[in-house]
Amino acid sequence: MRKFLKLTAFILIIIGTLGLILNEYVFDKSTTLTLTFAGVDIVGLICLAIAHYMKRGKAGS
Repeated sequence: MRKFLKLTAFILIIIGTLGLILNEYVFDKSTTLTLTFAGVDIVGLICLAIAHYMKRGKAGS
């Protein structure tokens, strides 16, 4: 479960970051698209934090 969550988090962060960069320099689309990619980044960071917390929780027990 933790490995899947960590992999998903990294994929979401990569998609969000590439989307923000491409939107800034290539597409130059609306603010909605920028907020969508920023939201994907935030969800990825939250997943990564949860995976890290799960790892720390098992080590502390």
